[in-house]
Amino acid sequence: MNFKIKNDNINLDQLVGKLQKEDKRYALICRGLQVVYLIFIPFFSFMAIRHYMDSGEVNQLIGGLFFVLSFLTIAIIFGDYYKDYKYVDYSLPTLIMLKKAAYRYQPFQIKGLWIFLAILLMYVGIYFQSNQNEFFVREQLSLLGGVLIGGFIGLIIWYFKYKPLRDNALRLVAEIEGE
Repeated sequence: MNFKIKNDNINLDQLVGKLQKEDKRYALICRGLQVVYLIFIPFFSFMAIRHYMDSGEVNQLIGGLFFVLSFLTIAIIFGDYYKDYKYVDYSLPTLIMLKKAAYRYQPFQIKGLWIFLAILLMYVGIYFQSNQNEFFVREQLSLLGGVLIGGFIGLIIWYFKYKPLRDNALRLVAEIEGE
């Protein structure tokens, strides 16, 4: 990854080329992550059922099923992002295409809120699989810490890699609209 800040103004043809390259790369990343989570689903299903059959602990089975639901939700989210980045229509009118590109490369999107459902499902799964008395100290802080660290790293990557794309798209939108 190239993490130089690139806020230099680029023309439309250069921006479209960079967007096409990043859209293709991001689509591949999303597909890869979707496959990873789809692999986790049968694995965690098997583990939850096996542990339940060995121990008879219903909490372990319920926790495992919440993990599976969490992974399914994440896989669906990555599938949706894959479609968004794989099938970008560059033949749209320039202004519409640029506005969609700016939205695609902003750090927070409305549909990104679905990730919180996945985190909540994972949180419930951890709750059922842990000792509930200690849950609010150890697991809760671990999950929250992991989410915050992951979010922070994601924002750093966005700032250096994707913010310039979004900024250039917004600059060209402003030029076209005459602002």
